[in-house]
Amino acid sequence: MRSEKGTVALEFLLLFPLVIAMLYGATTYGILFFGKYEMQSVVDQAASSALRVDRARYSADDLSGQIVATANTTLEQGWASKSQRLRAGAEITGDECKVGDPPDNFLTCTLSRDNKAEPMVPQLTFGFLGKFPPMPETMSAEATMAF
Repeated sequence: MRSEKGTVALEFLLLFPLVIAMLYGATTYGILFFGKYEMQSVVDQAASSALRVDRARYSADDLSGQIVATANTTLEQGWASKSQRLRAGAEITGDECKVGDPPDNFLTCTLSRDNKAEPMVPQLTFGFLGKFPPMPETMSAEATMAF
């Protein structure tokens, strides 16, 4: 019978990198999904702020402008409260929330983040195997509200 000394060490040497890669991948995707959840939360709050605009206070012509202004302000405030790591790849221009052309009375708020230029989590490079874990180049969230 041959000696089996070192078999466990060899198995550990072969399997340890795979286990670490799986843990890193799971953690990375968890962070990405939470970031997407945070982005969706911000646009949902911005779109729902349209419901808090007093319609009796504004004329029909001014109502959509006020709704857009309120939604953009809510989006900017909500986005400013998020972590710097999440905000790094997105630029708020003030026109993320828009109203569709009549007769569509829908407010649509969108937020997008460049995950390629400013990744939320660094990718590991394995030479000829490429980058791990694969990540989306952009992350976006959208919410639509009828008013």
